[in-house]
Amino acid sequence: MAVYNYDVVVLGSGPAGEGAAMNAVKAGRKVAVVDSRPHVGGNSTHLGTIPSKALRHSVRQIMQYNTNPLFRQIGEPRWFSFPDVLKSAESVIGKQVTSRTSYYARNRIDIFFGTASFADEQTVEVVSANGMVETLVASQFIIATGSRPYRPSDIDFSHPRVYDSDTILTLSHTPRRLIIYGAGVIGSEYASIFSGLGVLVDLIDNRDQLLSFLDDEISDALSYHLRNNNVLIRHNEEYERVEGVDNGVILHLKSGKKIKADAFLWCNGRTGNTDK
Repeated sequence: MAVYNYDVVVLGSGPAGEGAAMNAVKAGRKVAVVDSRPHVGGNSTHLGTIPSKALRHSVRQIMQYNTNPLFRQIGEPRWFSFPDVLKSAESVIGKQVTSRTSYYARNRIDIFFGTASFADEQTVEVVSANGMVETLVASQFIIATGSRPYRPSDIDFSHPRVYDSDTILTLSHTPRRLIIYGAGVIGSEYASIFSGLGVLVDLIDNRDQLLSFLDDEISDALSYHLRNNNVLIRHNEEYERVEGVDNGVILHLKSGKKIKADAFLWCNGRTGNTDK
């Protein structure tokens, strides 16, 4: 079992971990970074910010083409499937990984891929995918392991039609109708993405206003544009249960309403990764 010594070891290579590592090395520290994936970037690059923004950009281009009268002289509106649009996001992710890997190499920061756990206050053991264990000893550790979607125990996320904001990136088709539960930043963003692809979206909000931390006029404008693009916003609703069936999902609300769709996307909260 190999043992390596550092001044600082950062657990997680997302934006927080990357920033901490770069600042530490610029302060003259010997630094290592550990990530559970075989590539750097963290959830932000692989599952969160980068994929969703790349998807949103591609969908926006599609919408601009389809709604611009100038392009009608060329041909009819064009529609793309979700997997097709996702391919463009994957290319962006690859570029991000390449550039971020070069940052670490340029600053001589060692990278270890595997699952880290503390052996004592100054030691972590990193278990790689092939089972090899490496020991890192340091005087300081920075935990920047990020978060993952919160999954209630009463929802069957193993059902092929039930997704969270991470697994939605594995969707292999374009549903005709999609239920999104949770109208926060992530839920609203995916509502705009899927509606831009022609999907009828039911956006379930357990509050009385979208993104209530925003100014009222901004929240109202967002609601208007979503509704104008086939998003049905249902305020002050809470789920009672989610029923997975062969050809879709039925959402049972506490108000007594039942909504059936081809797929269900859970976007209601996140939880920390420190238990992993």
